[in-house]
Amino acid sequence: MDSMIGAVELGLLYALMALGVYITFRILDFPDLTVDGSFTTGGAIAAILIANGYSPILVCLAAFAGGLIAGACTGLLHTKGKINGLLSGILDCPVFN
Repeated sequence: MDSMIGAVELGLLYALMALGVYITFRILDFPDLTVDGSFTTGGAIAAILIANGYSPILVCLAAFAGGLIAGACTGLLHTKGKINGLLSGILDCPVFN
């Protein structure tokens, strides 16, 4: 029974990531790989802050901010740097890849 709950939790998390990829590819017509990188960046930020004893609300906000910064960096590379969308998603800040 516990493995069933773990599978459902993982499925819900991957569904959010798949939704982000779908929105950028199909609706925005922008091949953005930042979704994959920011997902793991937020997880890493959350793991470090949880291990150091921070509050869960602060952890969630910091993980969200990490993903937000990764997306903003990709957007700036694409719009201001005139770099191809796919390449800007790969090249965004080295911290996020």
